[in-house]
Amino acid sequence: MYKVKKYREENDTELIRRIQKGDEKAFEEIIRRYSNRIINLATQIMGSQDEGWDIAQEVFISVWKNIKSFDISKNFYPWVRKITVNACYEELRRRKGHIESSLDDVEEGEPSIDVPDDAYSPEDIFAKIELKEVVEEALNSLPKHYRVTLWLRIIENLSYEEIAETLEINIGTVKSRINMARKMMQDRLKYYLEEKNESS
Repeated sequence: MYKVKKYREENDTELIRRIQKGDEKAFEEIIRRYSNRIINLATQIMGSQDEGWDIAQEVFISVWKNIKSFDISKNFYPWVRKITVNACYEELRRRKGHIESSLDDVEEGEPSIDVPDDAYSPEDIFAKIELKEVVEEALNSLPKHYRVTLWLRIIENLSYEEIAETLEINIGTVKSRINMARKMMQDRLKYYLEEKNESS
């Protein structure tokens, strides 16, 4: 019991030093800290919780195998997040023979839609508990590459630069996807509010 408590009191850097020396208990603790975020991200990309769980297991194995190469001067989660995204797209590549959306080129014909910062936004709606399920449903209905990019922005709270690095696309594509995703979300949420107002 003491040892478990000790591990839980240690920060990520201390745990990773232990893991790099082969400490399995420290590995269990770091996975405990981040498993939900890994599973949620993988679920968003793959489209189902079962597939998210499967990817998460692959990620945990990959982390264990590659942890010795991790630079402990850096934050752990961005590293494991990148492993998660790569594992998801690798699985999609195996299934379909290609990645659904290009990971290195701007998508031709992808429209750029500017949405004012003070517009009706998904971020505002997430603050309203009574609409949370509706927002999640709307988010899940988006095409995968829009959904993942918006998820990283409003749930993971990443900057445009961090999203670009994680998905291996340029910042222009990130902004375009987020603007389009917000526009599609707004359309879905406005429809819901209109329906709710008509029924009240």
